[in-house]
Amino acid sequence: MYEVIYNKTYLSLSLCLIAWLAFRFRPQIESFFDRIGKTASFSLLAFIFRILPFWVVYVYYGIDAQSDVQIFWHSAQKAKELGIVYRDFPSLYSPLFAYITAIPLIFWDTARAVTLLMIIIELLILLLTMRTYRNGLSSGQILFKTLIYLCFPAPFIFCVIGGQEDIWMWGFACLMVWAWLKGKSDFILGVIVALGLIVTKAFFVLFVPPIFLKLSNRWHFILGMAALGIPTLAFLYLHGGTAFLMPIQLAQEPMCPNIWSVTYPILGDLIARFNIRILNWIGLFVIVGATSWQAVKFKNLELKQFVPFVWLGIFGVMMIFQIGAYSNYIFIYAMPMLFGLVNFEDKKFFVYSFIIQTAAVLQPSLWFRVGKPFYTWVFFLQGKFIIEYVFQLVIFFGVIYWMYYAYQQMKKAIV
Repeated sequence: MYEVIYNKTYLSLSLCLIAWLAFRFRPQIESFFDRIGKTASFSLLAFIFRILPFWVVYVYYGIDAQSDVQIFWHSAQKAKELGIVYRDFPSLYSPLFAYITAIPLIFWDTARAVTLLMIIIELLILLLTMRTYRNGLSSGQILFKTLIYLCFPAPFIFCVIGGQEDIWMWGFACLMVWAWLKGKSDFILGVIVALGLIVTKAFFVLFVPPIFLKLSNRWHFILGMAALGIPTLAFLYLHGGTAFLMPIQLAQEPMCPNIWSVTYPILGDLIARFNIRILNWIGLFVIVGATSWQAVKFKNLELKQFVPFVWLGIFGVMMIFQIGAYSNYIFIYAMPMLFGLVNFEDKKFFVYSFIIQTAAVLQPSLWFRVGKPFYTWVFFLQGKFIIEYVFQLVIFFGVIYWMYYAYQQMKKAIV
């Protein structure tokens, strides 16, 4: 029953050890990367930390893809047959998602192919992030950052083992920054945001209000979104009516950790009086309010700095206040946080971050195996519940720590 947790613990601790050794020998590693070149170094890292683990798990041991990947695969099979999403088959994701995940099925019709696609896209997004957030670093230095990211337990487990797609959203946010650095076109930014909305998931819409408030030529941004968004909505409506609302209509079940789960032992009677939809709306208002405040207060930040900061704000606040949020969402902002916000000389930050990430990897598996409880005091008579609740607390306060850290970094940037 707990074998998966033991395996994740082993993998997480191994990755932490590799990261510690990497920091211990950082000058030699950066020198090695500089010596063999950027392309060879990235290819080596990608092979060791993503491709080789995929081969070992899914080819050598023959383990089948787990988690949401089976859902992705079944939707992709329908998309490969050119069914109309939402009308002919259900999907919790944006309209193009199933069709993109169908591409590898042309060559290898198995759920493992979807997981491999997730790994390849993560690596492509990592390359884009490296290029966009190089910030004057040498090849060795930026590749060292890449090594540390690949050692983070959450991206490793959620991508290689879980086949999660959440990092796709950051890919479009980063593409937006890259395009802005090339041409500073608000219209193009709108097109990219619209593309993100029709490829990834509904959560991406939370990125729109702070970006809208940040930009000066907002009408061009709206026109860019409309140029792609209106034809897409028209096509979906003509071929399926209001079925395209499926991703936002399906009920969300309570998850953890968030403020509702960690305070449930104390405020459980009060929280239980609220319908989950009400708690969802409370979370949504807090997210939009907090990130809109970020956009106004830090409006003078360069877009390159602003985007990872507000990105962490969106999904950090979501993990704290959204009743349906869970620790997998750390995968969404681990990359922009590391490349866009972190002072790499701050060793304490990395010690805390690896602890938080390890807890984030273990907590969902343990929570599901102990029955997905929201705790009352009687649960704490058993050790397994205490351990899981401690994981929740580590993640919850860890996310608050990350957001406070980012806030302090941005305050320095605008002084």
